[in-house]
Amino acid sequence: MLRLAAALVGGSLVAFVLANSTPVSADDKNPTNEEIMKKINGKNGSHKLINKALATNPPDWDTITKHAKIYADLAALLEKNKPEKGDAASWKKLSQAYAKDAKALSDAAAKKDTQKAKEVFGKLKESCDTCHENHRD
Repeated sequence: MLRLAAALVGGSLVAFVLANSTPVSADDKNPTNEEIMKKINGKNGSHKLINKALATNPPDWDTITKHAKIYADLAALLEKNKPEKGDAASWKKLSQAYAKDAKALSDAAAKKDTQKAKEVFGKLKESCDTCHENHRD
C-alpha cells in the first residue's frame, strides 16, 4: 500500500513538473529533442530553476535536487534520438557527455556539494554552443 501511495505521489510530481511545457508523459519512451530541450531550457525549465537556486545563499537544495534529477533523466534520453543535422558519431559523443554531466549534477545535488554542483552546472552551460553548432538546424 505504501509503495502504491509513493508511486502515485511520484507520478503526480512528474506530471506537475512537466505540465508547463510541451506534453511528454511518463509513458513517452522517446520524447523529441525539442521536447527534451523545452523541459530543460524552457521558461520554467530545470536549467533556469537550478541556476536561480544555485545563486541563493545557501543554495535551495530542494529545488536543485529535484530539478537536477529531472535534468539527468531527460538528458539521458537524447542519445536515443537522431540529431536534426550532423554526424551520428558526434551526436552520440556530445549527448553522452551531456548526460554524464547532468548525472554528475544530480549526484552533487544529492550530496549538497555546492562547489561540485556549480562546477558541473558550468560545464552544462558551456556545452550548448558546440552541440547546437553541429546538430541543430
